[in-house]
Amino acid sequence: MRRLRLPRPQANLVWFDEVDSTNELAGRLMSAWLGGEEGVLPDTVVLAGTQTAGRGRGSNTWQSPPGGLYATWLAWFPLHALTLVPLAAGVALADGIEELLPSVRVGLKWPNDLHVDGRKLGGVLCQSRTREAMTWVMVGFGINVGGDPVLPEGDVIRPTSLRSLGHDGNPEETVATIAGAFPARMRSLLETPASTIAAWKARSVHTRGEWIRLRLPAGAVEGRFAGLSEDGQLELEVNGEVRRFASGEVIQDVAQAGG
Repeated sequence: MRRLRLPRPQANLVWFDEVDSTNELAGRLMSAWLGGEEGVLPDTVVLAGTQTAGRGRGSNTWQSPPGGLYATWLAWFPLHALTLVPLAAGVALADGIEELLPSVRVGLKWPNDLHVDGRKLGGVLCQSRTREAMTWVMVGFGINVGGDPVLPEGDVIRPTSLRSLGHDGNPEETVATIAGAFPARMRSLLETPASTIAAWKARSVHTRGEWIRLRLPAGAVEGRFAGLSEDGQLELEVNGEVRRFASGEVIQDVAQAGG
């Protein structure tokens, strides 16, 4: 663990050179905190230089070689704000990336994958636990910074990185602008649901009527993109009926494009 020379953040920032997973470490930290009598843990961001067991949605893994930004925001807030967290996370990260690289426009694949010109720049994994009227949430995110990851042969995802987009790779600037400012951005977005939904829609990479395959724990659902509900759920037209989904993974499948 080493100290970063960063501007004073509005949260605890903790850096590790290597961890299994920032989400797993954040979960252990919260469990230990709840076992004591210290009250509510202040907003905390766990960062790592690399992860040995990075996680994506479902059973997916997240490649975490040195040169990326791997972090988890750990925070408490009222239970009613929970449904907005995944979309707000995507908007907050996109805003931070564009502050770092003003010439870049970041799009969002539902709910919060970060895309630039059709290539994936980063992803988010949100997890939560409730306690009475409050919930604590872990928002883990990984962003390709110093280089494009090498994916398995046949993987349909096309990656990109901040370096490929023109960033010089300065780690302290990257951490301060994206991770250090993330808690304040999230708090602000969670206080304004309507404007946050609007901001997400403005960044959406989806077009109405496009064919989407959504992977769920019970299997896949296919339909045409019909929009986003007022509370941020994905709307798909399936067999003539518009259905709403609060979670799931949109699968990129070229063979299904266009229906």
